[in-house]
Parts: sequence; C-alpha cells; structure tokens
Amino acid sequence: MNLALNRKRSRLDLDDNEDHPSAPTTPAFTDSLKRSKTQSELDDLDIATPEDAWRVDVSSILSSPTLASAPDGSLQTHHTLSNYVVGSSIVVFCVQGNLQLHYDLLCSTLPDLCALSPSLQALVLCRDPSSHIPSTSTPLSLPLVQAVGPDYNHFVRLGLLHPLGGGNLPLDALVVLDTQGRRRLVLPFGWGAGRHASTPAGKTVQDRLMGLLRTCIEGLVKE
Repeated sequence: MNLALNRKRSRLDLDDNEDHPSAPTTPAFTDSLKRSKTQSELDDLDIATPEDAWRVDVSSILSSPTLASAPDGSLQTHHTLSNYVVGSSIVVFCVQGNLQLHYDLLCSTLPDLCALSPSLQALVLCRDPSSHIPSTSTPLSLPLVQAVGPDYNHFVRLGLLHPLGGGNLPLDALVVLDTQGRRRLVLPFGWGAGRHASTPAGKTVQDRLMGLLRTCIEGLVKE
C-alpha cells in the first residue's frame, strides 16, 4: 500500500518537473539579469524635492572634530570651509567606510562642481580622521570630519549607518545637502544601485552616478 503511494508520488513529481522546466542558468543569462536589475535601480535614483528631502543638522556635523587634510600631509589640501556661508553653500559629503572609489570620483569632478558653485563644500565623513587611510589615486586631500563620537553619530543622522558595522561604520555614499541642509541626493557605492560600481564592468554605473551628481548641483544652483 505504502509502496504504491510512493510510486504515485514519484510519478507526480516527475510530471511536475516535465511540465515546469527550470529557467536557464547560463552565465550569460545571469549577467543579463544582473545588468537589467542594476539599470532599473540606477533609473530609480533621483534628486529629492525640497518637500520630500530629509533635513540634516549641518552645523552639528561641521562643528565636529575635523582634520584639514590627511594625517600624512603628502597630498594637496582642498579646504574651503572658510568660504562656507550658512543658507548659501551646498555641501557634498563623501561618507567613507571601506571604499575609495567614490572619493576618487568626487575629487576628479570637484573643479567642475566648484565652478558651478564656488562656495560648495566637499568633506569626508569618516569614523576616525586620525586613523583614516587616504586614497593614493588622487593628489587632493579633503577635510576629514569625525562622524562618530561619545554622544553623536552622523552616519545615523544621514541615514547611512551600516547594519553590520557595529554602529561605527557607514554605507559608502556621496550625499548632497542643499543650502537649507536638506538631503537632496544619495549616491550609493558598494551597495544598492552602486553595488557594481567598483567592478571591472562598473564604468557605466560610475558615469550614471557622477552624471546625476553634476545634474543635482546644476539644479540646486538655479533654485
């Protein structure tokens, strides 16, 4: 009796497999799915409207312990905080945990961004400036702001605390705050739409992210 039931069940299982063939899993098919998903996520990235933007306490972040340049002093310092004007300056934070790519990309486009907005501020937000390892791919050194202290965590303020970072590490990103301290744009690197930015095939992702950064600054200047 049990044997007969088992035979019927086995036959049903076989029939199900025949009627519903498995999807192809070739490397080309998998790569195509990844590209489609990444492109869809990139298309979803957008500049937040003033009404929808997350407000950030910029003064609190800028008053945190800050190093004007990388500790080894071998790089050209780009320090423009003296040009910062409350209510007039756009701020771009390079929120940095383990990646260098977004820092290098920001430094490469910084002259163009500053030409659009001369009072623009570009700063690195990292856990501990004194132990932060600077990039070796760019001659520039941006000011390093300490993001985590005894009674504050700026990664949390920006909504970029890494869920597996023990409360001290961020999700790597470029963040644009408008002149009123509103978080208008978050460009992810190593996660989300930017998870493939640092891969050999990541040039398209990089171009899309940096193009959106420039578009954002151009738009904010006109507001």
